[in-house]
Amino acid sequence: MTLSKQDKKALIVCAGFLTVFMVVQFILLPTLDRKKVLKQQILSKQASLTQLVALNEEYQRLSGLNRVETNAVSSRDKNFTLFSFLDTLAEQSGVKDNVAYMKPSSKPLNDKTYTLSMVKIKLDALYLKELVAFLHGVENLQNNVHIRSLSLSKTGKDNTLIDAIVETETLVKGDAA
Repeated sequence: MTLSKQDKKALIVCAGFLTVFMVVQFILLPTLDRKKVLKQQILSKQASLTQLVALNEEYQRLSGLNRVETNAVSSRDKNFTLFSFLDTLAEQSGVKDNVAYMKPSSKPLNDKTYTLSMVKIKLDALYLKELVAFLHGVENLQNNVHIRSLSLSKTGKDNTLIDAIVETETLVKGDAA
């Protein structure tokens, strides 16, 4: 069976078209799809890596803070209690007469090496200057005492005085709260 020139050209064009179609369908498109999937995986891994780096930085920061806290706790007087510290501070800053109450509490931490000691103190009818002096003494880096919350309200005839509820906390060794 012989084919005419026109049939041979048509057959060559069809074979070429079929070859191009097969190359595109079975080689080029799967390659492009795989490339797209790989790009998505790379973006996902980059996001995970960025998050991992951020978590590592946060861990390093917290580890550093933890070392500072434990060093401060270790360097404190062995008889240190948050309640007595705040009582002494109130006397030194001249607000002892304004103390309505002081409520101590404590909570052992998971590792039982340290206890979180907390004291809630209510101060009545203070001038702002007195309150600031007291708060400045509380946030003393040497003793590593922190103010957990502070609630203020105006009081007095001309609203010139302040009532304050201050919740403080610190770490203490073992069960000594």
